[in-house]
Amino acid sequence: MGIPIELHAFGPNSSLDPLIQQTPHVAFKTSDIEAALKNAKILMPKYTPFKGYTCAMILLNEQPVELIETTLSEREIWGDGIFKDSVLYPDGTQH
Repeated sequence: MGIPIELHAFGPNSSLDPLIQQTPHVAFKTSDIEAALKNAKILMPKYTPFKGYTCAMILLNEQPVELIETTLSEREIWGDGIFKDSVLYPDGTQH
């Protein structure tokens, strides 16, 4: 199909919302993540794991949904392995 699938694993001390840890989620691109987050129930605050890519997680109809604002192409994100050196929590906070 050509659709990247990303699987997550969480350690026993993860501070991420249990819903994020236990429920698969979809991700959608947005051109304005700030507007998309307005009045939303935020499960994971906005962060930038690497340059040109910002994401957050909200609760929509009782389901976790990841929102992504990026200037990168799918090939730049997935094809060239940019995730290999990404920092999940750049401020040093463990989740």
